[in-house]
Amino acid sequence: MRWKISHHGSHDPRQIDLLAVVALLILIIAAFRYFGESPATPVTTSFIVPSQSVRW
Repeated sequence: MRWKISHHGSHDPRQIDLLAVVALLILIIAAFRYFGESPATPVTTSFIVPSQSVRW
């Protein structure tokens, strides 16, 4: 079954399905990359040592 190119402005349903599959693959890859990376710890963190005295 060959794809027919229509010049009437309507698309072949298989083209729309193919576009939807490509969009879903891109979405899944983006989600894996977003949730897969570990959160970066800030470099400038400082902790108060218990022996230090803090005046309020």
